[in-house]
Amino acid sequence: MSRSSLWLSLVVLALPFTGVTFLIYETVGFNWSELNDEAWRASLAVTLYVTLTSTLLSLMIGTWLARTIYMKRSSWLASLLKWPMFVPHVAAAYLFYLLFSGGFPVYGLFEANERNHLVVILTYVWKEVPFVFLMVVGTYGQLNHGYLDMAKTLQLKPLEQFRVAEWPFLVKPLLDSFWVLVAFISFAYEVPALLGVTFPELLGVLAYERLTTGLFLNAFESYAVALIWTLFIFTGVVASYALTAKQRRRIERGMRR
Repeated sequence: MSRSSLWLSLVVLALPFTGVTFLIYETVGFNWSELNDEAWRASLAVTLYVTLTSTLLSLMIGTWLARTIYMKRSSWLASLLKWPMFVPHVAAAYLFYLLFSGGFPVYGLFEANERNHLVVILTYVWKEVPFVFLMVVGTYGQLNHGYLDMAKTLQLKPLEQFRVAEWPFLVKPLLDSFWVLVAFISFAYEVPALLGVTFPELLGVLAYERLTTGLFLNAFESYAVALIWTLFIFTGVVASYALTAKQRRRIERGMRR
């Protein structure tokens, strides 16, 4: 590794620690009870709802598409699935806003800016399914087919074949995808700001508003929420990877055989 690459790597590694240090510094002496108001509690609830729903739907649909496309060797569909990744989130939000602002063009089922955040979830699913697909399809390319052949020989049902011969190999890419999507969606701004409602707002929108309004009187609340959420994500990542470390190492050895 060259000296310039080494310095660049050190700078990249230092950025998260610099951000956390800044948040800790800004929240020194902060009255944490201020986060117990109704706006933050409602924001946390709706953020968890939107984040988990969008993430789980993206994981399920992306995995199903990766499995289907790999089994059928459909290269044109694989290329088509990559297109949403080239659309910025703000452009995707505006596209879905135009699509649903007057009600669904055919069925009139729901509109943009409705309280259940269905259009927000739909936008995230449309954007993140290709990401999950790319994370998972590579695993299918390296899959040890001996396990699948054995499952078929034992005449297991299709669902049992997936659980025994495929699911263990998908744990790592799905776990990686899960935390990437949770970290991004939970504190994103553009999509919920354009397609969400004024109350309750998602954490990213509420934190931005508290940070940029009121002559920065509420800025410390935003820093405190960002610090708590960062520590929550970090703890979840460490705990989930620690709990699955032995299984992932065993599966990786099986994939190389």
